[in-house]
Formats: sequence, C-alpha cells, structure tokens
Amino acid sequence: MKKFLFSALLALVTISATAQKNSDANNNRGWLWEISGNGLKQKSYLFGTCHGEGHRFTKEEVFSFPSFKKAFDKTKMIFNETDLGHTDTAAMNKFRKQIGEFCYNPGPEYMMPEGVDFRTLYDSIAHFKIVDKYLAIEMKDLEYWKKTPGYWFSRIDISQFFETRKAKTMDVLLYEEAVNQGKETGGLEELKDIDGNVISMFTDMKGIDTLSMKEQADTLYRAIRDITNGTTSRKLQALYKAYISNDTCQVAKHIAEYPEIYGGKNNSHDKEIFDDRNEAWIPVIKKNIPEKTCMIAVGCRHLMGPASLIAMLRREGYTIEPVK
Repeated sequence: MKKFLFSALLALVTISATAQKNSDANNNRGWLWEISGNGLKQKSYLFGTCHGEGHRFTKEEVFSFPSFKKAFDKTKMIFNETDLGHTDTAAMNKFRKQIGEFCYNPGPEYMMPEGVDFRTLYDSIAHFKIVDKYLAIEMKDLEYWKKTPGYWFSRIDISQFFETRKAKTMDVLLYEEAVNQGKETGGLEELKDIDGNVISMFTDMKGIDTLSMKEQADTLYRAIRDITNGTTSRKLQALYKAYISNDTCQVAKHIAEYPEIYGGKNNSHDKEIFDDRNEAWIPVIKKNIPEKTCMIAVGCRHLMGPASLIAMLRREGYTIEPVK
C-alpha cells in the first residue's frame, strides 16, 4: 500500500524506490554523503533518513551509522524536508479537512454501483468473511458495503498511515537532537507547498478505479489479509533492518520486490513526490551550504535514481561522494 510521511506529524515520503541498475544506490554506498567543491570553503552533508513506518527510532540507532556522529558534530544547521520547528496551522487544517471529507463524507464516485453486492464480488466465502470482519470491526462501519472496494483500499491506507505516525521518526529525532545541541534548524519546503500532493496520494483513485469491481475486491482482500496476518509488518521490519544496516542495495531490492506496499516505479505520483521536490530543493541547498556546514536530512528515496539530489547537485558542479 502507498506509504507517505508528512514532516513531524505528516512527514512526506517514504523510501519507495526503483534504483537504476548502475546507480550509486546499487553500489551500496550508504546513506551519508559529503558535499564539496564548486567553491565551497567547508563540506556539507546529505543524509538519507528512514521515516520508520511505525518503528520508533532511538538516538543510539541513528548515531550507529559509520562516521555519522562526526559529521553531525561538525554540522551547524540541519535541514529536514519541512521545518519541524514550525507548525503551519492553515496547511494542517486544510489537510485534515480534505482527508476527513474523503473518509467520512465520500462523493458519489466512491459509492457502490446500484445492483452490485459486496458478497457476490468474492468467489470464496472465506475471503469475504475476512473482509467483512475487518471493515465492520476494525474500520467500524457496519454499512461498509455502500462504498466500493477501491474506496476501502485507500481508506485503509489512510488508517495505516496515521497508525504508523504514532512512533517517533528518524527525522524528528534528528531535529530534536539538533535543538538540544543548539544547532540551527530549517526546512527545504513549506507544508502549504506540498499538502496537495499528500492529499491526492490518498484520494486519487487512478489505477484502482480502472479495475473491475471483482478485481478491486481481490486487491482489497489481499491488503487486509497481509495486514491481519502480519505480512505487511514483517516486510516493513525487513526493510528497517536493511536500512539500519546501511545496506542500500538490499533496501532497493526489497522495495522493488513489494511495490504493493511501497509504491515504486508504477506510482503515478512519483515525479511530483520525488523528482519535482528534489528540483525545488536545489536552490535552498545552494543558498545555504556556502555559508555554513549543513546536513540535508531527507527520506533516502530522494538520494536514489537519475533524478536524485545526488545527481542534481553533481549537475550543479558539486562533488558528492559517500562518506568513507
């Protein structure tokens, strides 16, 4: 299922990715990179974070990365994707309102066509019972059958998203540690500039709404099955272990194997979520790294592929190398 993070409360972007065959990610270069050259008087750093997907990171885990503590100590300013020290109330309220509308007052496009019965969409009574129990009990809707399976697929995605956000992400931990050490903090973008992308990721039915009702029902069943039997949780835990081991190759391989959880190359929003935002961040980075040693801490998907921050900064004339 789609996974995205929206800063402190809703930090956008997970590490869904399909790295290029000969990319740095597939050469296992790690998550910490130096920025130098192009007239810089001091080095700065790129660090690919893991938003967690429910894992509560500790300071010990974060600072276990090779050379990370040394780089962090040198850093004068930490940039997260958004400024975690600033709450954009208007953007947050807009997000909550639009997500609330989708969840509790869905439009007619999300309602089951007349004459289509939820039960008959399943050839297996066992499959139907699993879906029936989950939607009625876990999703607390005894009239769930009024809405399409595609709607419920997205609705469960939202529920899972907020559930995993209860744990402290690496991004928040880095921000808090920077504040504790008296470092400057900032964001590469504002919430108001990206909340539309976040909302559309949850409510855009393009893809699943092209499936027949029976295909939607099967997709919904498989998602619920994987949640209830722990498959989704185990896959996320495997991803976390690969990440914390600093194994970029294994992370890319794992994500490519499970596009139904992480999105990946077939996700129609990848360009807006990753490539376009990377492009918009470059001027902010270029403005700040000549003045002081900065650490750019963003979801590690932003360091993967041909449109990565690594590739874009190299295009601008900087030398970007993994910290050895």
